[in-house]
Amino acid sequence: MTTKKWELKDIIMMAILGVVFSAVYLAVFDGGVVLSTVLAPTGFSNFSFEIIYGVWFMAATLAAYIIRKPGVALVTEVLASAVELLMGNSGGVTVVLTGMIQGAGAELAFALFRYKKWDLASMSLASVFSASFIFCYELYYLNYIALAPGLLIAQLAVRFVSAIVFSGVICKLAGDGLAKTGVVKSYAIGAKAKIGKVYDEED
Repeated sequence: MTTKKWELKDIIMMAILGVVFSAVYLAVFDGGVVLSTVLAPTGFSNFSFEIIYGVWFMAATLAAYIIRKPGVALVTEVLASAVELLMGNSGGVTVVLTGMIQGAGAELAFALFRYKKWDLASMSLASVFSASFIFCYELYYLNYIALAPGLLIAQLAVRFVSAIVFSGVICKLAGDGLAKTGVVKSYAIGAKAKIGKVYDEED
């Protein structure tokens, strides 16, 4: 059984992923603004950010999938949001708060599996939890609660799909790909990579 205590290499990996995804998050935010403008004439501008929302949970799920230790999802997501703020996100300190909320959602999902199940199911659940947590926050912060129930449900459904695709499927594929290259061989995911196949942690 691998130790659940953080090592220096874990902190370095979280820092790397936090910085990388802070740039991704900022770029996706700008992309969302453009997408909103494009969709405005169709009446679907409300879904512009929902379509890509799953990207904002990727730091949490990918870091956790690679390192496989408690606290990794939460801390990496907060770090990514903090660096994103320093890079110029106009959201102010609320950006870090949203990072905490999203990271907490992913962390809870992995905790429910006692940090022992690392597959598409656990990754998808972590993504959906992140999406749910931040959606509840936005009901009041962005006044989504004033929207028609049908629109709210539709937005949440699109966000769930986005979360599973980006932070579930894509992050798992990315992690498995890294494991096959040997780049992360010193991490838990690397120890499970055998003959080009990544196995779920059993212990």
